[in-house]
Amino acid sequence: MDKFQPLFWEDLRIAIPGYSILRFSHHRHTEKSDLVEEHTHTHSQLLLYLRGQGVQTVSQRPIQVRRGSLLYFPPGRTHGFVKSMKSPPLSLVINFKEKKVPGTSKAEKVISAERLSEVERTLNQMIASVDLTPVQNIQLSSDILKIFSILLGELEKKKERKVLPVTQKIRSLLQNLEIIPKSAGELASILDEDLSSLNRKIRQESTLNLSTLLNEIRQNRAFDELKNPTLPISQIAWNCGFADPNYFARWFRKKVGQSPRQWRVGSMG
Repeated sequence: MDKFQPLFWEDLRIAIPGYSILRFSHHRHTEKSDLVEEHTHTHSQLLLYLRGQGVQTVSQRPIQVRRGSLLYFPPGRTHGFVKSMKSPPLSLVINFKEKKVPGTSKAEKVISAERLSEVERTLNQMIASVDLTPVQNIQLSSDILKIFSILLGELEKKKERKVLPVTQKIRSLLQNLEIIPKSAGELASILDEDLSSLNRKIRQESTLNLSTLLNEIRQNRAFDELKNPTLPISQIAWNCGFADPNYFARWFRKKVGQSPRQWRVGSMG
C-alpha cells in the first residue's frame, strides 16, 4: 500500500446476522487528529492501524499502538489518541451495530502479518472502485464484509503464545532493573553482547530493536511510577534512564502529548 487513497462510505446499513455495518473509513490522520480527546460512541467500532505509531487511550488507560494494532470499542467506551511519530498514522475504522455486545472489558491485539496483508490487498482492490458506492457495486459490499469478518475473527482468535527468547529475556531484565539503562549501547554492555548482533536477533524475533524495546519499557515504567503522587518526577526520570528531568519531560510529551505532571494529574482523576 505504497500509494495512499482514502476511502469513506457512511450510512451503509450492510446487514448480516447479528451485525449492521454503518460506516467504513480508510484515512490518514490530519494534524487536528494527532491529538484526539477521549470520547464515546453510541455504536461499536473496530480500529486497525496500518501505519504509524502512537498511544491510544481507553478509559484513560494508555495502550501503545503500531502497524497491525487492532482495537474494539463497544458503545460507551471512552477512547482517544496521541501521535508519537512525525509521519501521520494511517488507519481503518469500521462503525457498526451489534445485537449482542460482548462483556469483555479488554479488546486489543496485534493481528497476524498474513491477515494484515489480506486486509491491505482487499483495500487495494476497493480503491479501484472508489468512485462507486457499495450500493452500486456488490463487490465493494462483499469486500467490506470480508475485511469486517477478518478483523472480528482476529479479535475472537485465542492468542497464540509466540516464543521470543531473546526479546523476552531483555524485557524481563529491564522490568527488574531499578534503573533502566540510558542507551541501547549500555544495555548491550550489561548483556555482554555486541549491539548490532543483539539488534539483529531481536528483529528476527519480533521486528523490534533495542531502542524501541527500551522506550516501551521506559514508557510503561513512567506510567506506573507517575501514579505514585509521592515520587518526585526527577526520581522517575532517573529510574527511566534519564539524567536530565527536562529531557525526560520533553521525551514524555513527545510520546504521550502531555507533560509528566499533566499526565499524573489526569491519572488521579
